[in-house]
Amino acid sequence: MQTLEKQLREKALHLTRSQRKLLEYVLSHDDESIFLNVGDLAKKVDVSEATVVRLSKALGFKGFPEFQKELRLFFRNKLTTTARLQKTIKKVTTEGDILTKVLQSDIRNIDDTLKQVSVQEFKAFVKSIESAERIIIVGLRSVHSLAVFLGVALEFLQKNVWVIQPGIGDMWDRLMGLKKRDVVIGISFPRYTQQTVNVLRFAKQKRIKTLAITDSLISPLAQYADHVLTAQYRMDSFIESFTAPFSLINSIVTALGVANKKRTMTSLKKLEAVWKDQQIYYEE
Repeated sequence: MQTLEKQLREKALHLTRSQRKLLEYVLSHDDESIFLNVGDLAKKVDVSEATVVRLSKALGFKGFPEFQKELRLFFRNKLTTTARLQKTIKKVTTEGDILTKVLQSDIRNIDDTLKQVSVQEFKAFVKSIESAERIIIVGLRSVHSLAVFLGVALEFLQKNVWVIQPGIGDMWDRLMGLKKRDVVIGISFPRYTQQTVNVLRFAKQKRIKTLAITDSLISPLAQYADHVLTAQYRMDSFIESFTAPFSLINSIVTALGVANKKRTMTSLKKLEAVWKDQQIYYEE
């Protein structure tokens, strides 16, 4: 799995538009793409058979059979649970079952996220935040909720955090002050926000440590990030589901807290004292 992840990140930048379209389909329809032959896959995505072969070679494989074999290893743990859950979702047909369908979809998103996240990459991601002097988080439009959630949680741990606020207008002025031990975290899911990609690119050019939380290793954020964590967000609705990304962020913050239990407890006790003194929360 590590080999395929590394290949995707290194090669994605050099793929053609049709090759990226094909790869995105393969990664998001793994339950069928790992069994399709070259011709059937080409028809599904509306590309030529030559594109399927060229994609395989562009990713470093001898041909499509070798690429497909690697994909099967990559997704082998997902098949049985995903197939069972998909059957359950298909049974939901009435408006009264919408609650069930949405929650089942979220369960699937979390389950898929758990299977695709590399433990090694997760550890490196957490370590990068732990060692940072300042953490800059950029997540815009609907994803801004994730950025705020991460920022508030990190402030609980007494981290020096700047969550970039959309629309204030001083972002680039402040980004000029990035320092060597800062870390920039970009969060974005399709449709990716251009400004988030620009911020990560800018930080990368200044040789600042960059991290990304996104949907895929071929996301435009991934090419400018030192470490990438991916989460599923798909929902059969007019809005995205951020249940899995929220859960992933919970895991990151929890890991940071556990990494230094003594400091975390001290920080939380101080916060509780301030909250009580300022009557932040309702009490009888």
